[in-house]
Amino acid sequence: MEEKGLSYESKMLQFSKKEHKGPEIMALNPRGQVPTLVDGDIIVGESLAALLYLDDAYPEHPLLPSSKKERALAYQRLVESSNLQEKVSGVIRLKMFNPNPDPADVQKAKEALKGELKYWDEHTKGGFVAGSEFTLADAAVGPFALALKRFGATLKEFPHLAKYVETVGARPSFQKTSPPHWKDSPNQDWLNDL
Repeated sequence: MEEKGLSYESKMLQFSKKEHKGPEIMALNPRGQVPTLVDGDIIVGESLAALLYLDDAYPEHPLLPSSKKERALAYQRLVESSNLQEKVSGVIRLKMFNPNPDPADVQKAKEALKGELKYWDEHTKGGFVAGSEFTLADAAVGPFALALKRFGATLKEFPHLAKYVETVGARPSFQKTSPPHWKDSPNQDWLNDL
């Protein structure tokens, strides 16, 4: 919404208090997942669907390329972002919710993430994930790329991805919408060997 210049109201929830499972959110999104977008009488409870909806419903400042070929690549990267999300979240969940995770499980999850990072390093050679311009796909990939930094990944083996993380992290839209507690607390070192 920031990238499109749309006005909106954001409601921050505390997961530690299970606010995302409270009656207000569950009435909007029975999965109790966030984000949940409410636009008038339209409710969209999945991130990728919300991105597509917003670009379609508010065509000013489009975030999808106009050419079919470039748009197809942006769609592909948008859908593929779920693979990055799964791999990043896999390691984070092991470390965050278990003070003593099985080292073999952590190593297996990190190896899977490392393979995924190789893939995204290749795709960020052009500056962004679907070429040289920021697209809807970057709106999907960017938060997970920034999570890598938040959780200590140096990305030394992935120079294009490292540059991408810095580029996306410097965008005003990402600066404004990053989780507030990220600014006020130290980064973790859970991914410092990546």
